[in-house]
Amino acid sequence: MHPILIDFGWHDLPFLGSTHLFLPTYGVLFASGALVAWIWFVKRARTLGLPQDPVFNLAFYTLLAGLLGAKLALVLVDLPYYLAHPADVLGTIRSAGVLMAGVAGGAVVFIAYTRAQKLPFRELADAIAAPLALAQGIGRLGCFAAGCCWGIETQGWCAVRFTDEAAHAQTGVPLGVPLVPVQLLQAGFDLTLAAVLAWMWRRRPRPAGTVFWTYLVLYGLGRGALELLRGDAVRGVWWGGVSTSQLFSAAAIVIGAALLLVDRRRRPAHA
Repeated sequence: MHPILIDFGWHDLPFLGSTHLFLPTYGVLFASGALVAWIWFVKRARTLGLPQDPVFNLAFYTLLAGLLGAKLALVLVDLPYYLAHPADVLGTIRSAGVLMAGVAGGAVVFIAYTRAQKLPFRELADAIAAPLALAQGIGRLGCFAAGCCWGIETQGWCAVRFTDEAAHAQTGVPLGVPLVPVQLLQAGFDLTLAAVLAWMWRRRPRPAGTVFWTYLVLYGLGRGALELLRGDAVRGVWWGGVSTSQLFSAAAIVIGAALLLVDRRRRPAHA
């Protein structure tokens, strides 16, 4: 609804020419979510008796890989366009990207770094699950403010109408059209999931890894279902209606369910 938090106006900049400088609401909320999640995760890792510096670096590299993965997937989804307009790649700085691809990219670096530093991967994966869901929920509030990731048209009681010209210019969201507030629904789901995962983590389910595998399954189910209410196509839509995020969600569900099943079968032998 309000994509620009602080507007600094137009300025002539060296090499860039006339440039509109502003502080985007989405960027502030995304950064706030990432910071809160980072602090929460490091604090949790400290309770596990792990060294602070490697854990701090783990959070940094995971976040960086997640950002790059989300934006790389966004470019690949519409690769012909970006090959024809390479300068527009810079515009992805203001885009959320394909979030599930970001989770996948972050997971790869998370696994690699924990192994390289000989950190307990499963315990740390459990510790990061709730903070990750929290960051995603706060980020979705940023999506709502920016107008991106908008929903399908509806005449329901919960419909919202975007009216900000800047939101339309930046994201393409239709103005004055009643839309499903899918960003708020996703934010509510993510924040609820964070609460559930936090409760699970306090109970320390065994074997380690159970909390994160549960995150994969529940987030994949929720995200895959809510994608049906999305009205934008920039995230990539395949085969007449399956989105890129739904493909990643399906993979998350399968991987998470498989690992939960494997751990369940191994539990008696471990005991």
